[in-house]
Amino acid sequence: KGCIDHPLVELPAKENGHLDVGGAVGKDGVLTVIRDNKLQKEPTVGQVPLVSGEIAEDITSYYAVSEQIPTVCGLGVLVNPDLTVKAAGGYLVQLLPFADEACIQTLEDNVNRLPSLTQMLTSGMTAEQIAMALLEGLNPNLLDEAEVTYRCDCSRERTKGVLASLGKQDLEDIASKQEEIQVCCHFCNKVYSFTPQEVRELEK
Repeated sequence: KGCIDHPLVELPAKENGHLDVGGAVGKDGVLTVIRDNKLQKEPTVGQVPLVSGEIAEDITSYYAVSEQIPTVCGLGVLVNPDLTVKAAGGYLVQLLPFADEACIQTLEDNVNRLPSLTQMLTSGMTAEQIAMALLEGLNPNLLDEAEVTYRCDCSRERTKGVLASLGKQDLEDIASKQEEIQVCCHFCNKVYSFTPQEVRELEK
């Protein structure tokens, strides 16, 4: 999951008519990926410099540099004149350790041969059809499918954990200055409220 702090950016379209995502994001920054592995006490953090500001290119770079996994990522979004989204989608293809050079070449040929992702989406291709087109010639098997939904994994208990990590002095300072302590999730904007007493109990 991710979020955009400043979503309202107006830039002229590129010469091919596509949105200038790279121009909006810029290149002077880093891509940070935090993996919350339940089996580890601390999350795993990977960070790489941005290469172009184009999200798919930067994700591909992250996997190549930070995780050393050859990856092809494609993203596309088609926006209506009223700024609503007409179609959006993406794909992520990664090589397993035993993949040979022939597989890599076939995948590269497929990616270069296919039309843009937005063209495939607006032509009515399903996610399965796009996946099979990307993997044509590799004898793919569909193992599973699931509906994509936005679901934030924040909770009151996790928010308590965040507050507890502040330390005794900061918690006491917060509890003494506010009658109601509100913590807003940065991703879904859900607000969790705590009383000063609940905050003080976290100091223990």
